[in-house]
Amino acid sequence: MARPRSEDKPRALLDAATQAIAGQGLGASTASIAKLAGVAEGTLFHYFTSKDLLLQALFVHLLDTLREALAAGHGPQDPPELRTRRTWDNYIDWGLAHPAAHSAINQLAASGKLPTELLEAASRLGAEVGCPPVRLEFDDMNETEADCYAEWVMNAIANATVSFAAANPALAAASKRAGYRFLARAIHCKDPA
Repeated sequence: MARPRSEDKPRALLDAATQAIAGQGLGASTASIAKLAGVAEGTLFHYFTSKDLLLQALFVHLLDTLREALAAGHGPQDPPELRTRRTWDNYIDWGLAHPAAHSAINQLAASGKLPTELLEAASRLGAEVGCPPVRLEFDDMNETEADCYAEWVMNAIANATVSFAAANPALAAASKRAGYRFLARAIHCKDPA
């Protein structure tokens, strides 16, 4: 493998970290990441002074990639319902097209290793592409707690849809539609209790 040029090394390291985390989890060593990137481990620490900073930079990089994917195809006059559906479709398509990135970003988000401001940036992605906020109320939660819980549930539905579609490619389009209907029903149905 040819070594990346100096200006390409940070990107090569982020790409390698994506692959390593997707395959080995967050325990992937910096040595294995550097090896995948075709550089010495010391080079990794030249660009990222700690593994935690590498993980944070990777999360930002993956968020930027995801943000671009989520925004694709939106028109300035699209109604909120269309923006929400297109954002859903874009997320599922991105997860299927980039399974390592999908795995890595979800592992990082759930790791407890990221600063709050990065997690908050991730939670604003939908709003950045014009999706209306989902407001659910739960008796035992304040508004912030309810928003956080709703976001986790919506992410779980989306990620289950990506996983099912990846395992069943012939049902990818159908599962994308079904997942969206499932989400819409979860958000709009009244609690019978």
